[in-house]
Amino acid sequence: MTTFDYGPIEFYAIGFDGDKPGPEVLQAVDDLVAAGTVNVLDLIFVARSAEGELSMMELSDTIESASAPALDLAGLASEEDIEELAAGLEPGTSAAILVVELLWAKAFAGALWQAGGTVLSRTSIPAPIVNAYLSEYND
Repeated sequence: MTTFDYGPIEFYAIGFDGDKPGPEVLQAVDDLVAAGTVNVLDLIFVARSAEGELSMMELSDTIESASAPALDLAGLASEEDIEELAAGLEPGTSAAILVVELLWAKAFAGALWQAGGTVLSRTSIPAPIVNAYLSEYND
């Protein structure tokens, strides 16, 4: 079986009201890392001021390393990536740009590659939509 150094990665832009997310967001990310589900490659916080100005802060530049998840490839998200992901931010809001390696899919990706397979399409359905649908469906 083919062994990759990294599994598939995903970029997320997670929006928040106000200028920053609460501490529970970092805790949730840290829990995913501790469980071996993901490897955090990069994490950037962005905020759009009331005047429309976009500011960016790399996690590794803002938080003591003991209280934050370790970043394996800090700087992986380019400024262009960040600006594109933050393009829809309204004034007075913020976002976390999270780049994660999907550790659970690493071996699967190697097996697919070895078999000559490739993922042709992937669709993500947000948890609130899944839960609302299943709640209605199961009633």
